[in-house]
Amino acid sequence: MLDQIKKTASHTLVYSLGNISTKIVGLLLLPLYTGKLSLLNYGRFTILEVTMTFLTMVLGLRITSAMMRWSAETNDKSEQGKILFNTYFILVINGVLINLIASPLKADLSNFFFDSTLYENFFIIIFAVVSLEILNQVPMNLFRFRGKPVIYSIIFVSKLTIVLLSNIFFLVYLDSGIIGIFYSQLIANVLVLFFTFPVLLRNFTYKYDFVLLKEMLVYSIPLIFSAISVQLLAIADRFIIKQLLDYTEVGIYSLGSKIAGVLNVFVVQAFALGFLPIAYKMLKDPNADIFYRKIFKYLVMILIFFALVLSLFSKEVLMIFARKPEYLEAYKIVPFLTIAFVFKGLQYMFMLGFHYVKKTKYIAYIVSSVLVVNIALNYLMIPVYGIWGAALATVVSSFLIASVSYFISEKFYPVKYEIGKMMLVFLVGITIYLSSVLFKFDNFYLQMIFKLFLCLTFPFLLYLLGFYEKTELQKIMKVIRKIKK
Repeated sequence: MLDQIKKTASHTLVYSLGNISTKIVGLLLLPLYTGKLSLLNYGRFTILEVTMTFLTMVLGLRITSAMMRWSAETNDKSEQGKILFNTYFILVINGVLINLIASPLKADLSNFFFDSTLYENFFIIIFAVVSLEILNQVPMNLFRFRGKPVIYSIIFVSKLTIVLLSNIFFLVYLDSGIIGIFYSQLIANVLVLFFTFPVLLRNFTYKYDFVLLKEMLVYSIPLIFSAISVQLLAIADRFIIKQLLDYTEVGIYSLGSKIAGVLNVFVVQAFALGFLPIAYKMLKDPNADIFYRKIFKYLVMILIFFALVLSLFSKEVLMIFARKPEYLEAYKIVPFLTIAFVFKGLQYMFMLGFHYVKKTKYIAYIVSSVLVVNIALNYLMIPVYGIWGAALATVVSSFLIASVSYFISEKFYPVKYEIGKMMLVFLVGITIYLSSVLFKFDNFYLQMIFKLFLCLTFPFLLYLLGFYEKTELQKIMKVIRKIKK
């Protein structure tokens, strides 16, 4: 079990190092976007960006999740190759259909989103990018399943580097505006497809299996509905803000979400990438329960710590990277949105039982129900509290998904998660954050030192409150001694 915990931690770390490049690139692009795009156009771009993310999640059929789940049940390379081939086959067909259907609708889509046909070419590029993103999920998930986080991260970082350089070319040298951002993503995805497709060819077992595909789709289709709901949860507030307020408020809210999203990319997504393939393979391990409890305990600690750091230093980050003063207001909603991402991280643990017993329909039920609550909360709270209302609605929705998933999943696959320790970590994090709000210094450097001190007190307060077990402390001290040597 200890080996599996170490493996999960090492894989998560590698994926984190890869995923952190997403935020590094995002921060490098932020001055470019805020300098080259007006707040109005930045708001338009964020609407298109979240739309593309939504389409990728939904139209990908979530079948790569089924691919890993079915592959975990066999050690036969030929059988795994058949699963891989059938997954890719259905996504190729899907990609062709997406573009055939979308092309005649480009003018209508432009009118729907922007009340103008001036943006119809954007949607041609967007659907091409979506199709390639979907196809590229297959080799990337193959690397995850085979336990190749380094290869995964190299490709991921290379893709982001191409996006960065292409953005500089299109926005700075060609001054092409929003469309240049999507051209950059198209180029990067074409290159990923070119370099990963030979890997797929070597691993394919060319045997079409209708029964297999049917079983996999029965598993993944509920995940499609949950993916729709998840993405609507992620983007509905932007559209409602646009409807009830304006694009400038969308831009401010989206920027705050990007800062809070560092937690999602660096911790939540990295954890999911490293943890889920290992979790699937531990399906019949007698020590699985202990493994999940330990992973959960320290996942909570890491999530809250990073949420605290982002909340304390979000204003300073925006002062550095945002070129225009009107963007600075975004820091105020970051603490709320980081809490939402903390609950999102916990969802991966609590929903594991549904995947184990192949009852993914419950995920769709839960997320779809909460989506209705989220939309209602947004319409009720945004007119009164503005973008703060949208942020609060996001926190409430994320909490509901996590808590309901926990109670239902426990009936199918019970795990004795240390909920008391989780609440303790939340309490310590909130207390430290409120201390930063109550005690402020006029001197910028003193304030920064004070905030850094507050962050460093986090693990020590947990120690004083009995968060760590004796055996865990012994292992931590052993690691510290090795570092000193």
